[in-house]
Amino acid sequence: MKFIEKILMPRLDWIQIEISGLCNASCFYCPHTTHRRSWKGKNLSLYEFSLIEPYLKKVKLLYLQGWGEPFCNPDFFKFVEIAKKHGCKVGTTTNGMLIEQFHIERIIDLQIDVIAFSLTGIKQNDTLRSGTKIDRVFKVIEQLDKMKIKKGVSNPKIHIAYMLLRSNLEELEEIPESFSKRGIDHVVVSLLDFIPESFLSNESLVPQTEEEFNILKNKALNVIKEGKKFDLSISFNIPHPFRKGKTCSENPLNSVFINSLGYVSPCVFTGVPAEGFKSIYFGRITEKTLPSILRNSKDFRKKFISNNSTLACNICPKRRILEL
Repeated sequence: MKFIEKILMPRLDWIQIEISGLCNASCFYCPHTTHRRSWKGKNLSLYEFSLIEPYLKKVKLLYLQGWGEPFCNPDFFKFVEIAKKHGCKVGTTTNGMLIEQFHIERIIDLQIDVIAFSLTGIKQNDTLRSGTKIDRVFKVIEQLDKMKIKKGVSNPKIHIAYMLLRSNLEELEEIPESFSKRGIDHVVVSLLDFIPESFLSNESLVPQTEEEFNILKNKALNVIKEGKKFDLSISFNIPHPFRKGKTCSENPLNSVFINSLGYVSPCVFTGVPAEGFKSIYFGRITEKTLPSILRNSKDFRKKFISNNSTLACNICPKRRILEL
């Protein structure tokens, strides 16, 4: 690998890499479930990961997560070790079902910075996220928190990635009390703004009018306020019906997503490893170096900045996310 390639590699806020396109759960709203027949995701190999290793010193955060369950990949901790060796912060999002005690010890010993647990509801989680159990998630979090205290460390920060659907809206106000006093550092509530099949549209609470936005915003602010009473940090990602930001929550001008097939995209929503999606691929790490692939993204970046109407990002709700 030429030295010049390292020089040409731009500094990135993060790389999100799908180390596993496999999953042990079947969340009904996920493309992994809706498009299971055409799904091509797999476990990323150590060799494929080694192709981006030379450039990790220019990456602030390596986030090990995509459309699958990261702990399905037996090399999970090897990826963490490599990233940490190069000075990256490391995070992951998991359903928690595959995490055992020895995983917890490794998570702490390798100093993973953030681990988020996915939930969709409280009482309804186990139904909406088939193959997962909220009690099991809470047990893993409890064990993780106890081990952090025992070892006298503050990392990993424990987050909840909470999906708010129409089906679980009535449980929204239960979040502060249900998630408090468990060692959870932060709860991030998001809406279903990526809809893989039209029949899921009714589950999406993405506001279509200013009035709908304000109603949901007020609900969110009340939950945030209640969370403070329980010493629990809560935030919401809510798309505004028409106000666009200069960038979006996926930060495509300063980060990239690499799916389990090795294809590089602006974000996770433009790199779904299945048929039937309008993916945006800059290149494949098994065919070109990462710096040369990123040079291929210049046209996309120009279109993104200029709000080019031909770009799918132009109508994506992520472009209108307001964080509360």
